[in-house]
Amino acid sequence: MRFSALLLASFAAVAGCGSEDNVVLAGYSAIISPVHSSISTQATFTDASGAHPQWVIAMSDVPDLCAKVTAHQDYFQNPIENFTAILVWVPPGKIGTFFVGQSDPSSPGSTTNNEVLVGFGPDTGTPHVLRLPGVAFRGANIGLSQFNVGAGGEATGNFDVVIADPGGAAHEYIGKFKAAYCAGAEKAQLP
Repeated sequence: MRFSALLLASFAAVAGCGSEDNVVLAGYSAIISPVHSSISTQATFTDASGAHPQWVIAMSDVPDLCAKVTAHQDYFQNPIENFTAILVWVPPGKIGTFFVGQSDPSSPGSTTNNEVLVGFGPDTGTPHVLRLPGVAFRGANIGLSQFNVGAGGEATGNFDVVIADPGGAAHEYIGKFKAAYCAGAEKAQLP
């Protein structure tokens, strides 16, 4: 995947510090810095072809994301506050590197993808979410080195993904995560 020199230099500088477990570097104005919440969960996505299990990592600029999603299962569709978040997801049950757009034959319907969400809460008028969908781009990937389901569980890994802005232009997001498992998000209404 081709990187911009500035984005690579920024990632190298942050990674070199070693003090941040959760980092998102954005190639677009939907910025998630600093990351205040990083959660993982096992969720079900439903689309026209049915329900599909997914492992999901959500990183956001708001604190206490797990508690908010637990209390408001539609948090990512009907925001209670302003937020910016990136969601990355992979088929469940496997560790490794997954390429965006890849399906898993052992888990029909489960795919690897991502999305950036910009939530506008009630204080901006009508609550709504701007969805910036993931793009299957050569080399775009999500890597998992750990994903533990259940209380006290954790997901660790990294991502190098691409989103489409409202005009259809592609923008790169790279980062790393160490996400605490959020059982309350298992029933969240996700894309």
